[in-house]
Amino acid sequence: MLNRDTLGALIFLAFFTAYAVFAWQIPLLPFEEMDAVNSASIPKVYAVLGLIFSLLALLAQAIKRQHNRDAGWPQINRRSIGQTAILLLLMWVYTALLEPIGFLLATSAFLSAGFFIMGERRWRVLLLASVPVAVVFWLIMTKLLGIYLVPGELWS
Repeated sequence: MLNRDTLGALIFLAFFTAYAVFAWQIPLLPFEEMDAVNSASIPKVYAVLGLIFSLLALLAQAIKRQHNRDAGWPQINRRSIGQTAILLLLMWVYTALLEPIGFLLATSAFLSAGFFIMGERRWRVLLLASVPVAVVFWLIMTKLLGIYLVPGELWS
C-alpha cells in the first residue's frame, strides 16, 4: 500500500538517482584529474548520501508496515494532493516575486502562506513563525557571510 511516507521516499530516490547520473558526468579540468578532491567530489557525495537515506527511508517504511499492519497510516487523499499542488504553485509565485518585492517580504509572505496552507490559522503564530526566520536568515546571509540577496525593485 502506498502512503505519503513511502511516496516521499520514492520521489527522493528518483531525484537522487537522476542527480547521481548527472554528478558522475561532471567534466574535470585537466589539472583536477589527479586531485583527491575536485569539483565533482561534493555532488557525488550528496548523490550517494541521498540514495542511502532514501533507501533507508524505504526500508524503515517496510519494517513499520510489517509491525503495524492495522495502524492508521497517513494515506494519500485529495486534500493532501491539493495541498501539495498549491504549495508547488506557491513556490513558483515566490520565485516570481523575489526580485520585484525583495527577499525579506517574499520569504515572509511565502512562509506565512505555506503555514496557512498547511493548516495554521492563528495570524500571530503565522507572523511569529515566518518573519523572524526570514530576518535571521537574511542577516546571516548578508551580514555574516556577505552573500548578496536581492532587496527588490520596490525598495530601490
